[in-house]
Amino acid sequence: MYLIRARLYLEGFKASGEGAHEAEVSYLYETEFSEADIEFMNEMRFLRNGIKYYGRRLNKEYAEKVISFAERIIPYLKKHLKEAL
Repeated sequence: MYLIRARLYLEGFKASGEGAHEAEVSYLYETEFSEADIEFMNEMRFLRNGIKYYGRRLNKEYAEKVISFAERIIPYLKKHLKEAL
């Protein structure tokens, strides 16, 4: 989420307050990300809130899916941020 937020800042946008994370994920529809990747990021955002605020637990298989996704997407985000600088 921090890398997405950094990209927003570089383009002159800032999401804050209630609904900020939803806005940050929605912003990705204006980028080159696939709809499947955006939907998965939104799912992770929603589940993170459940973990943080309601003590929800996720299973090992889902955690491995998130790690695999992060290993693929984080280098991509970093590359595009460096190019924008």
